Amino acid sequence: MENLRKKVKARISLLTVLIVVVTLVYIAFMMYRSELPILNSFAKGFHYGIFIGLELVLIGFLVTNIRSLRSEETLKKMHIQETDERVGLIIQKTATTTIWILFALLGIATVIAGFMNAVIFFTLLAVLLGTMFLFYGAWGYFAKQI
Repeated sequence: MENLRKKVKARISLLTVLIVVVTLVYIAFMMYRSELPILNSFAKGFHYGIFIGLELVLIGFLVTNIRSLRSEETLKKMHIQETDERVGLIIQKTATTTIWILFALLGIATVIAGFMNAVIFFTLLAVLLGTMFLFYGAWGYFAKQI
């Protein structure tokens, strides 16, 4: 249990650093907004939403980890949850299914965009190829590990 306690403390430190870094990056963008291209209200709202959402998720994880350190019972539940092999298998199956669906949808969207707009076509093509390279690179890496 002491090993898990060290991991949780390390997570707390990492999450705290991430929260500070994300906040500083956002503040830096806000300070230099006049030098950046003018955005419409939708893009500004999207940026605000992403920033606030990311901060809330990070703070949520931070609070969860801090609470787990205070209670031995919660720490035990966390240990069981992290070492449960069924959860790992469910995540692997979900990720595998999702990536194949993503490949299919990106391929279809790329073909459709090719008839409408070259910029969108090349953007989707780059996303599709980048995702495929990442997927097959990870697959090759993990195939060597087994």
